[in-house]
Amino acid sequence: MTFFKRILISVFVSALFISCSSKAPFCVTVSGISDSSESNIRQNKSGNLTCYTFSESLKEQIENYYALNNNAAILVQLEVKKAAKENPYSQQFGFLYGEDFNFSDSLKSPLSARPLVSMNLADFSKQKFALLFSFSKDQPCPSGFFIRTKASFKILTCEVTPAATGFDFSKEIPLYAFSPAGGALVKDSKKVDFSGLSLCFPSHNTADSVLPSLCAGFAGEACDVRISFGGERFIFRNDSSSSRTIPLGAFKNPYSEFEITENQEAVVSVLVTASSQTLLENSAFYKKSPVRPLKTDPGLIMSWPQENWRGNDYELFVWDRFENVLFFDTLDYKVQDDFFRRLAYFVEKKGFKGRLLTDSELEGKHGYNGHDYRARDLARFFEKARVMNFPLNQKEKLLQEILEVNEIIIRDENGSFTEGSGAVISISRESPAYLRTTFVAHEGWHGIFFIDEEFRNTAASIFYTLEASDYKTLNFLIRYFQVTPSLNYDTSDDYLLKNEFMAYMLQRPVSECEQYYVNMASREHAQALIKEEADYIIASRAGGFTGAAQMFEDYVRDRWNLAAGRVWLISRL
Repeated sequence: MTFFKRILISVFVSALFISCSSKAPFCVTVSGISDSSESNIRQNKSGNLTCYTFSESLKEQIENYYALNNNAAILVQLEVKKAAKENPYSQQFGFLYGEDFNFSDSLKSPLSARPLVSMNLADFSKQKFALLFSFSKDQPCPSGFFIRTKASFKILTCEVTPAATGFDFSKEIPLYAFSPAGGALVKDSKKVDFSGLSLCFPSHNTADSVLPSLCAGFAGEACDVRISFGGERFIFRNDSSSSRTIPLGAFKNPYSEFEITENQEAVVSVLVTASSQTLLENSAFYKKSPVRPLKTDPGLIMSWPQENWRGNDYELFVWDRFENVLFFDTLDYKVQDDFFRRLAYFVEKKGFKGRLLTDSELEGKHGYNGHDYRARDLARFFEKARVMNFPLNQKEKLLQEILEVNEIIIRDENGSFTEGSGAVISISRESPAYLRTTFVAHEGWHGIFFIDEEFRNTAASIFYTLEASDYKTLNFLIRYFQVTPSLNYDTSDDYLLKNEFMAYMLQRPVSECEQYYVNMASREHAQALIKEEADYIIASRAGGFTGAAQMFEDYVRDRWNLAAGRVWLISRL
């Protein structure tokens, strides 16, 4: 029987060494290493091989720890006293198993082949470093570990921690972490091979498992870091934040080599650790319907591999930089309509606001290809449906459950719904790739607008500036909102008007403003219904819009390192 199938009992808990771990900080701390038979770890040395064997009670604690976390690793901190002259990377760290011992508890010789961490301790002479080696889910519980070297060294600490792979150079003692496949420990190297992660983590997102997460730590001035990972290339825009956590489900080939190809010095840690098991929480009523969001950067959502979705017809995300802004990505427009079309008419459509349209009234009507709603309006919608005992569809009931779980709406003791915090935005896989990029930007700006008062005030200031300096330009946009059937915004709603004005100014790069608005003014329905206003935009080459967009971009770049047409910090190249 493998060790992770054993019965769970108590574990000792202490602080976790690894930064950026998504796991709860459980750690079994090993008592001092000794050659005494009464120690938790017994040390034996023969030639250049030093063995550390676990007591039976310690093995049981380790088994229990694995059962609690579904993964585990040995973490040792070493101090190299004096490194003998040996072949580079000929020193080794490996696990010992029960089969390695004779009945007399003596070690068999030679040891059978197994994954190892090779290293050159001469690189760390008179220095300290930490080495983490993860357990394989296909192997029994280790009975200990060994270090093969002629060097003089001392083990400072020895712990059992969650599995991890990567490096962390942000602390005084650098950490090198390895998957169960092992590898070469190269001092100061920031190239990581994640190909062995399937030996300790799930290979796919399923109903019972979720892929691990990558945490990258940054230091120094803001800069663009370029990454090569699994055949894909990325830009990580370092905004001076201390770290970014990314679910590995975002990548097409997550268990591959990870290499920093530009501005390597800005990255101080890259660690893959298990994702929270709460991400496996599904709807209480509908199968394969996740209710806990994956935290990520919006730049990864647009091309997120659909095979890594947890749900059948949607995936749920939350913005890693802005609290409780949920992203829905739906399989097609029909699924998106089932979630949000009735809500769109209730919240925004002129002539329908405040009404819950029946299914027959919605027949043939269009919502939007992208959606955005603040907590207040979501609470109003579901509260009215509750009071009226209105028959919501399956997806709307699921939406209500998701909003409650994530406290965007709050159910009071009397059953009524009130506003929580956050917002919801949505895009669809049915939109072509170039429009998905625009929609993520457009809807993303709405999400920030909903939750950030300073941004709302800035948007109002730029709106009034344009109104005072170039009213004809602003009037074209307002009239366009009114006469375009697919929009039909209620422009008498001041909050809605300023929100949409802001999003239209920021949904595309400033350099594209002129062409975009000239083309908009040239559309058939604009020329037929608002020709005077449209001709002004064509004649002025949309100069007012370009100026307003530039003002917005200056603000969002200074505050969040974002830009017109870009609400993300990570881009696929």
